[in-house]
Amino acid sequence: ETIFAAAKKANDVDLVVNNAGILLMAMPLDDRVVEALQTQMAVNVNGLLYMAQAFAPVLKSNGGGAFVQLNSIASLRSFPAFSSYAASKAAAYSLTQALQEQLAEQGTRVMSVHPGPIATDMAKEAGFNDIAETADTVAKAIIDGLKAGQFHVFPDTMAQDMWMQYQSFARNVVEADSVE
Repeated sequence: ETIFAAAKKANDVDLVVNNAGILLMAMPLDDRVVEALQTQMAVNVNGLLYMAQAFAPVLKSNGGGAFVQLNSIASLRSFPAFSSYAASKAAAYSLTQALQEQLAEQGTRVMSVHPGPIATDMAKEAGFNDIAETADTVAKAIIDGLKAGQFHVFPDTMAQDMWMQYQSFARNVVEADSVE
């Protein structure tokens, strides 16, 4: 309800950045992993869908604009302690790909941002504070990516290292024209 209310109030936007997310650390065999996964799916996946549903009409009415989804390098690589988070981010990345194609029909560009550890409370709680990069690294990469018309953005050092390995697949499969 709050997302749709925000879209009604912000009816003049041409850029939407969905940065909502939650990390609950749980190993695949933990007793609480299913609950952790359900909670993260509700925020990280359902939240993305609600944001897209609420703001796609707004973006369309304002000439198309752009929808930016903050995914994660965890959408591409899972680790036991972050397994349920990675699963939710993989689902969000998959949906972001589908949104790219669907929203292109209305002239809306979609961007999938895949940061590594960024200096936030989430990174601190996950034990990554010592290697986390600043949030302005992500902001700058988003701006640069929008200017360059990129779908994939890997903003920080850890993410760029992953991009070097992933980009061939991304370019040849994910970003390739759909086969009818």
